[in-house]
Amino acid sequence: MVDTGWKSFDRAGIGWVALTSNGNRFFEGRKAIKAESALQAEAIGIKEVLLWAKQYGVWHLEVSTDCLPIVCFFAGTERMHYQVLGVLEDICWLGSFFHCLSFSFIPRSFNVYAHGLTCKTMTS
Repeated sequence: MVDTGWKSFDRAGIGWVALTSNGNRFFEGRKAIKAESALQAEAIGIKEVLLWAKQYGVWHLEVSTDCLPIVCFFAGTERMHYQVLGVLEDICWLGSFFHCLSFSFIPRSFNVYAHGLTCKTMTS
C-alpha cells in the first residue's frame, strides 16, 4: 500500500507498507520528495515503491493506492495529464521487470498506516 501527501513543491512525502500474501506487514518505508502537484506526487510514490521492490527482489506485486486516476490510467480507462506522463513511462519500464504486477484502488480509510507514514515524512 502506498500513499503520498503534497502541500507544495518542497513539502511532499511518500509512505508505503509492504504486506505478505497473507496480510502480514514485513516492511515499511517513507521518503520526502519534490513534486509539482498531488497527482505527480502519487505517481512518484508508485515509482518509488517499484524501485524498492526491484531492489529487494519482490517480483510479484500488487500496488494499492487511493489515487483512482492512476489506477484507471493503468487499466486503460483514463488519459493522464502531460505533467505525469514521464513518471508513468518510468513506472511502465520498471513494471517490465516484475513477474506479476497489478494496480488497485484502495479507499484512504483503508490506507491509514501508509497515510500515517506520509504525514510523518512531511512534518519531519
